Amino acid sequence: MKNLIRTIAFSTILGLVSTISFAQNKYSITVVVKGLQLRQGKVYASITNDAGSFPRGGIKSAIAEVTPAGEVSLKFENILEGKYAIVLYQDLNDNKQLDMNGEMPAEPFGFSNVSMLMGPPNFEQCAFDVNENKIIAIGLMAF
Repeated sequence: MKNLIRTIAFSTILGLVSTISFAQNKYSITVVVKGLQLRQGKVYASITNDAGSFPRGGIKSAIAEVTPAGEVSLKFENILEGKYAIVLYQDLNDNKQLDMNGEMPAEPFGFSNVSMLMGPPNFEQCAFDVNENKIIAIGLMAF
C-alpha cells in the first residue's frame, strides 16, 4: 500500500513538473480594421496556424459590430507562439458568410499582410510570427 501511495505521489509531482516546464507562452492578437466604406453589418475574422486549412479553416474566430466611425477591433486571446495568418470579411446582409459573385467575393474582405491581390493569397503570404502581444491593421478590399 505504501508503494502505491508513493507511486501515485511521484506520478503526480512528475506530471506537474513536466506541465510547468513545457508550458508555452500565450499572447493576445488585436486586429484593427480601418476605413470601412460601408458602416454596417459585422466583421468576422479567423486566425489559423495551419497552412493546409487556410483560408477556410481557423483555430479561433472573432466577431465585431461595425461602428458608425467605420473602425472595428477584434481580439484573439491565448494564442500560442508560432506562425499565424488571419482572414476576415464584412458581412453586410447578416447571413454569417462571405457572399460570392461567381469566383469573386461580393462583400468586403481582407487578409493579414496583404493589401493588394493578384489572385488568392496563400498562408505564407499572409503569415506573421507570434512571439509577443501584437496589434495588426488589416484593410478591407472590395470588388
